[in-house]
Amino acid sequence: MKKGFTMIELIFVIVILGILAAVAIPRLAATRDDAEVSKAATNLSTIASDIGAYYTSQGKFADDLKTMTNVQVAGAGKTGVTVAVAGENCFTLDLADPVTTVGQQKPGILKVTAVSGVTKNACKAAQDNPSVKKMIDAKFNYNTTDAAGVSTEHTDEPGIAISGVGVVF
Repeated sequence: MKKGFTMIELIFVIVILGILAAVAIPRLAATRDDAEVSKAATNLSTIASDIGAYYTSQGKFADDLKTMTNVQVAGAGKTGVTVAVAGENCFTLDLADPVTTVGQQKPGILKVTAVSGVTKNACKAAQDNPSVKKMIDAKFNYNTTDAAGVSTEHTDEPGIAISGVGVVF
């Protein structure tokens, strides 16, 4: 009698491997999307930190957002710059310079906006991520003092206040 596997045994092994693959592949794709969402949240937080650090060290913002961060962004200038998630433009960044005139002192503002009409699940999940939503919905308060010394409080300004003490060497 020869030793070996019968055709029935081989078919059962192939069926079992097919079932395992059918269960494992969607789980693997979901893990990849989770990683993209975490990466997007980290990138947005890093961009805000990098811009604040740049402003603190240089005393002003650069003319291009790419100059102030190492996070990969698309676009030029300080407005309309996009951040991609899983290859799809998912967020728009707009950076406004601080206003430091007499009677008006407003910090630099970074606004993060979710791009509408996205199609990829990773991008949708990134836009729904709680920490990213906080950045999109961020509001801050600041005070101004006019030439007469009267202080005015400004509340619920949209965006992330980017501030720091600028020191130019």
